[in-house]
Amino acid sequence: MSQLPEPYASPDVTASAPHAPRRRGAARWAIAGCAALLVTGVAVSASQPGDTATGPATPSPGAASRSARVADVPVVPVAFGTTPPAQAPGTFDPLVRFARFGRLPAGMVPRTTVVQAGQRGGYTIEAGLPERSLGAQVAVTFFPNGVAPHRDCHAAANMVRPPAGTKPSPAAPAAAHVHGKPAKLVDGRLRWEYAPGAWAEAVGKDLAAGAGDDPVANLDLLARIADDLHYGVESLRFPLVVGGVPDGLRLAVASVTERSKVGWGSVLIFTAGPYCHGSATPQATLAVRAEAIIPGYGWTGDRSNATVDGRRAIKQQSPTGATDLAVYGDPGPYVIVSSSNEETTRLAGGDGLIPFYRHIQILGTTTLTTLAHPADQTSWTTAPTR
Repeated sequence: MSQLPEPYASPDVTASAPHAPRRRGAARWAIAGCAALLVTGVAVSASQPGDTATGPATPSPGAASRSARVADVPVVPVAFGTTPPAQAPGTFDPLVRFARFGRLPAGMVPRTTVVQAGQRGGYTIEAGLPERSLGAQVAVTFFPNGVAPHRDCHAAANMVRPPAGTKPSPAAPAAAHVHGKPAKLVDGRLRWEYAPGAWAEAVGKDLAAGAGDDPVANLDLLARIADDLHYGVESLRFPLVVGGVPDGLRLAVASVTERSKVGWGSVLIFTAGPYCHGSATPQATLAVRAEAIIPGYGWTGDRSNATVDGRRAIKQQSPTGATDLAVYGDPGPYVIVSSSNEETTRLAGGDGLIPFYRHIQILGTTTLTTLAHPADQTSWTTAPTR
């Protein structure tokens, strides 16, 4: 299957977890740029330009199935502070913020959070420059309790790649400490134990002004960033609501970009079981992406082969039955939905995913004057599946 239009180049985000927990609280510690999200070879990307809050449709009451609901009980907030958690979670909740950046190098801002449930998942926060897709960038990933750091199957594994030539050396901070615990350099990533039996990794590039990809300078700054991370509990907010998710599919990955070169963005991935990008075993997977972009970046509806509710669209289906539907509004929203196989498409309503698309509501307002600033989240929701 050929890829659908991408608003801009960015790392891949993939999914590999069966579901998120149904209850959350203080004890349950639970994709700027993620514009290309691959689900079993299905490209997912979306955006919403324009001056008003618009969306494909307002979900009908009760449109989402019970199996898609994650939040039975509101999350119990815990104030964020620099003290690491006493115990790491066995899985991360896709709807909960677990950690945030403290101090960052000058000019950098927090941009994207990616949360993947399950033992092969993790919690990743990314920061970079607010008006550029290139330049300084850092990502920190926390792995569940007892799980060795890994990049296979992990949603945000390639969000930031270490600079070339980053190897342990006497000058590198291989003996650095994070919160009093030794940190070591592994494959260009700074790794430390953030809770008993639980590991985190930080990777960055161009962090030291004027030093380019100097390994020593970058790793020294990574250690400082890691030492000032803040931990707590609060609900993540999302700019969309998704209904109509078939029974048996659970939220496996949630990504939200609150600030980037081209505005806000969000991804929700629903799976029927453990999923790993590149796996030869088909999994029932539905993915939704919605994103705001500056007009001129990416698709403008010029390669449409269909029309959905008066909007230009592209419908694609691979020989394996995987289906993509991209719908472009002028002005927005620009939304893409994807399914991993023909059976999943049929469960979502068939007709090239058009019925499922009509259960998606886009929230919030995006204007050209606010794209380079943090998104206005007053109309966003902590319950993106209903």
